[in-house]
Amino acid sequence: MSYKIIDSLCYVPTEEVFVDLLVSLPPQMARYLKDVFGPRVAPLLGITPDELYKMKSTLSIPELKEAIKPFLPKIRRLTMSIEEFIEQLNKMGVEKAVIFNLDEETPSGIVGLPNDYYADIVRQFPDKFIGFAGIDPMKKKKAVQEIKRSYELGLRGIAIRPFMFQIPPTDKKMYPIYSTCVELDIPIWFHVSINYSTNTMEVERPIYLDIVAQDFPELKMIAGHGGWPWVNEMVAVAWRNPNIYIDIASYLPKYIGMQGTGWESLMHFGNSVLQDKILFGSTWLFMGMSIKQLADEVMKLPLKEKVKEKWLYSNAARLLGIK
Repeated sequence: MSYKIIDSLCYVPTEEVFVDLLVSLPPQMARYLKDVFGPRVAPLLGITPDELYKMKSTLSIPELKEAIKPFLPKIRRLTMSIEEFIEQLNKMGVEKAVIFNLDEETPSGIVGLPNDYYADIVRQFPDKFIGFAGIDPMKKKKAVQEIKRSYELGLRGIAIRPFMFQIPPTDKKMYPIYSTCVELDIPIWFHVSINYSTNTMEVERPIYLDIVAQDFPELKMIAGHGGWPWVNEMVAVAWRNPNIYIDIASYLPKYIGMQGTGWESLMHFGNSVLQDKILFGSTWLFMGMSIKQLADEVMKLPLKEKVKEKWLYSNAARLLGIK
């Protein structure tokens, strides 16, 4: 089955990114290596999820970098160059992929890959990638400066996980960030869903985006991960605010279409009044499936054929200004 795809939330499978995801994972999120992503990743390195979790939770950053060195040959077998990745994207029918960074230095104490790394990829391959910069709102004025600097480098959006900073999107520290995004006409992606960190997930309820939308009706917002478990609330917020989109990244689409999972209202309204607001995102690197396999699951959902095309391609094309 051949169709066009825009992946609205895509990992880059280079060695640098893979190592960064392990080393720079905030300590607050160490459980992900034991219970969430670890069961898929650790066996590929020849260790158990518990061993991977122990490494992350007990070693300092320099120690962790040293501990990872023996695994680099195995890590390299899991990674690929950008050129190789583009070849795979082309074979899968992925016309564009949104690659993203996160900056959570203030709460985690860890400096990860700079936004420059992703900007360089976009600069080399502008026909294939759109880049979102990672922004740390706790850096205040420097956060605004980083948005503008990243824009000059060629990045065309920003990404923030509110749960890591323990502030809701309505926090006053966020408002200069929103003003800057409106000024540059770029979208902001929020993590809006369950998390498995040591931090509360309450700060990510979709209702906060509704409040922001009243103050910034021109701000393009993407509610990442579908707003689950607050799906009804997410649907209502997106329905009444034309500037709010919803991505379904990090969930297997087959479960989104399964009764009893809590996604029923998104499926119903996403096939009608919200059909122009849903975005396909893969975060495929930790999903155990390729982008195409995940997109194929969307194609099997009980949606109108024209709606499937919108979810997989047209909605993102319109939001991101892709002709």
